[in-house]
Amino acid sequence: MVRLPGEGGLRVIGAVDLSTREVWRNALESAATDGSPVRLDLSELSFIDTRGTSMLVAAAQRRHGTAPLTITRPPRTLLRVLAVLCPGEPVEIVIEEQEAS
Repeated sequence: MVRLPGEGGLRVIGAVDLSTREVWRNALESAATDGSPVRLDLSELSFIDTRGTSMLVAAAQRRHGTAPLTITRPPRTLLRVLAVLCPGEPVEIVIEEQEAS
């Protein structure tokens, strides 16, 4: 993960899975602590497991009432998993730009 210059966000590169879960958890926690907008550029995310996706949803839910968590160019697979994990539930994740292929 790489900090986005001047945006208060992160670019996620590679996979979020068992081997990177702790880094993902720490990044989500540190990015979401002060209530300011958080942007995650997921254009270079190659894979995210269901636990990593659940952690993303939980981070968004913790932000309830503050600036939403914004994901940019998420992979289609992530969008499908979010639809399964959160059917009909309001999750405060803003999705910007088209999905990465």
